[in-house]
Amino acid sequence: MASLFECEVRFFIKDIGRFEKRLEELRAKLLYPYEFNDYYFRPTKATWDPLEKNLRIREWKTPPNPTTIYFVKNEIVSIGNTSFKRSLYPQGKVALFSGDLDLCKALLCDLGFKFWFVLKKEKARLWEIPQYGFKTVAEYIKGLGWTGELEFEGENLSKAKIEIEKALNILNIPRDLVTFKPISVIFAEKHGIL
Repeated sequence: MASLFECEVRFFIKDIGRFEKRLEELRAKLLYPYEFNDYYFRPTKATWDPLEKNLRIREWKTPPNPTTIYFVKNEIVSIGNTSFKRSLYPQGKVALFSGDLDLCKALLCDLGFKFWFVLKKEKARLWEIPQYGFKTVAEYIKGLGWTGELEFEGENLSKAKIEIEKALNILNIPRDLVTFKPISVIFAEKHGIL
């Protein structure tokens, strides 16, 4: 779902059946299902704030895509009572290298990074809601449960805020289930590895 300087929120899906029923009511179109594993790494000699930076290897299960090392740098933006993360590179993440999973792991270790954890996204689906002009996802994350994501172009922060709020309202997502935190931070906090 990458867009220019993407602005993103995550939300927890307490009842996947109810969420899918809402998508059906909105005449959402399933664009494609997907599954992948993200292997997160941390620097060995420095400290990164995981809200601001992450480095991971994405190993695709389906559809077939190359295994790739990605770097992400974010800022947290708060406008009124809405907070979201905004990527500081176009399209959200920068692809650094593609190759075999073992080679990617070895490369990151040689560059001074150590393995942190793996996050597995299963039964994931990308949906388009044409009537309202946005997309969303539903992803089952082992060890976390069902989550969703909304992402909008972020060159204009005020516009991104309005689009996020509008989409959350359309999907009937309660605000207490919404977070600006990257999924890696949510997962690490839940498992006490932050």
